Amino acid sequence: MKRMLWLLTGMGVVGVAAGGWWWYERETVPPPLHLEPIWPLVEAYPITDMTGGPPPNLRGKVVLLNFIYTRCPSVCPRLQSQIRLVLQQIPPTPALVAVSISLDPEHDTPEYLRAYAKSYEVPGHTWLFWRPANQAWAIQLAASVFGLRAARLSETEILHSDVILLIDSEGRLRGWYASTDDRLLKHTQNLLRLCER
Repeated sequence: MKRMLWLLTGMGVVGVAAGGWWWYERETVPPPLHLEPIWPLVEAYPITDMTGGPPPNLRGKVVLLNFIYTRCPSVCPRLQSQIRLVLQQIPPTPALVAVSISLDPEHDTPEYLRAYAKSYEVPGHTWLFWRPANQAWAIQLAASVFGLRAARLSETEILHSDVILLIDSEGRLRGWYASTDDRLLKHTQNLLRLCER
């Protein structure tokens, strides 16, 4: 009888712990890395979208953001594939937007960006592609606003961080994620849940 009581008590403790862990994983998000929103800093840079017009206001949106260039042979396809995978696993919602910013805007014309965007398109989701006015602005934006590294190595090659940034609906940076980091999906889902409350 005593053994049975201990067994039931142990099972109850394990059940409560597992339920607590499930809730923790389901509900937690990383704290903001900066308390100030980043969008006012981004807006100080001369940026256009694929149509040549100004980028839309992203306040109130959860944003997946990265820096790429269309002729990148290695890091960019991994970054873009990871963002596409996350978008494919989340039902379409206007609360979530992906943004890719070109580090090679002189080459990545609106026409190039539109063709590149088509190859990663996820139906129902918004994925924006932005062009800073020139490469110097792009590299400064990556470094000064987002703390990322970028440098031109040759005419066609740019060294840059293998990072996807997660930004909450208040414009605060929540985390840096490598293209192989599985936590990005969970943290994005959790931030979206917070938006729904």
